[in-house]
Amino acid sequence: MLLLVAKALFAPILLAACAFAAHRWGALVGGWLLGLPLVSGPVSYFLLVEHGSGFAESAARGTILGMVGAGVFCVAYALVARSRPWWQTLPVAACAAVSVMAVLLQMHPDFAAAVLLAVLLLGTMAAVLGRSQTDAGVPSARLHTLFIRMAIASAVVVGVTLASTQLGSQMSGMLTAIPVISSIAAVSTHRSAGSGSVRALMRGAVAGLWGGAAFFVVVGLLVAGSAPGLTYLAATTAAVAAAGACGGAMAHLRPRVALGP
Repeated sequence: MLLLVAKALFAPILLAACAFAAHRWGALVGGWLLGLPLVSGPVSYFLLVEHGSGFAESAARGTILGMVGAGVFCVAYALVARSRPWWQTLPVAACAAVSVMAVLLQMHPDFAAAVLLAVLLLGTMAAVLGRSQTDAGVPSARLHTLFIRMAIASAVVVGVTLASTQLGSQMSGMLTAIPVISSIAAVSTHRSAGSGSVRALMRGAVAGLWGGAAFFVVVGLLVAGSAPGLTYLAATTAAVAAAGACGGAMAHLRPRVALGP
């Protein structure tokens, strides 16, 4: 029972903190936190507890691939949002992400190939978006919107871990990276603060995804031979460092595609 409560509460609390950060420090910071493994990280730990290190290692590979799809969502949303309202932007970005993830799911790369693919594609995405022209704050999320985000996060963590045996390790990992939370945050920001803020949010999310990928690289390398506490502490440290480094690099890159004012 205690484990179920932890599953239901941990990720939603982290997401509430992410929403506060976006309101307090700007869309870029909120997006940066959004890209970090706030949902997939707790799922990985619970998969380790329930299925062992082999399952968690394979799931980490699936999550790394899933983060490529999440990055595609962010880039597509940022590009289309230049000239389209949210209700036209969201389907395009979602279709792009699902298509890429479906292709990756059929590839079945080993761990090293998955890491190399993620580095190449996430690096390309960071170069495409480049630095932000603005980092305007976003309005505080409405209470019902925040509760929806938290409920979805809780449902993803509980649902994936409960169904993980049937889904298998790679699918379980990939599902945790599906950008459901990012899409809700993107639509909410797009509607309330405009296209400039949502593009900043997506730029930050791409930088954060570097942190997410680093997190699961460390998990995949250490989980079979190290204590869980050491593994996830090292993974968290790597995630923050990688996301910060990518954010700093993007601040000095000119966007490869004009994203508008």
